[in-house]
Amino acid sequence: MEQIFVRPMQQQDVPYCAKIEQTALDAWTLEQLQSEFAFDAARLFVAETGGEIAGFAAFQFAADELTLNTLTIDPKFRRRGIAQTLLQQALHEMKQQGAAMCFLEVRVNNEPAWRLYEKIGFEKAGMRRGFYENPHDDAFVMNKIL
Repeated sequence: MEQIFVRPMQQQDVPYCAKIEQTALDAWTLEQLQSEFAFDAARLFVAETGGEIAGFAAFQFAADELTLNTLTIDPKFRRRGIAQTLLQQALHEMKQQGAAMCFLEVRVNNEPAWRLYEKIGFEKAGMRRGFYENPHDDAFVMNKIL
């Protein structure tokens, strides 16, 4: 099994992460990711394997609540457990910083994603109808007590 190293995102990672993000539906632009990187409440993490950034996660942290805004893995690194490792290690780090709960929205039609979230302890708490635009889809609201 390959080693996966999770660390905070650095400024020089942003353009590469923006390219990875373009492989996702409703992708953030480079400008949006740069703006998020500069936002005080943002907590961004990358997963590296084999010396390459394989994916990233962007959270917002306020009070003791964490919201996962995006989690994107480069297509060539998908289905290797990188998303699970990235999310688990990032959540562990954020718990150490005082986060008590994490929330997220995930496409109803993205069963691999919501199954992954369930696997690591997230529970479905509701649904947002018409939450996604490109393409149109509903979202499960999920949460996890840290």
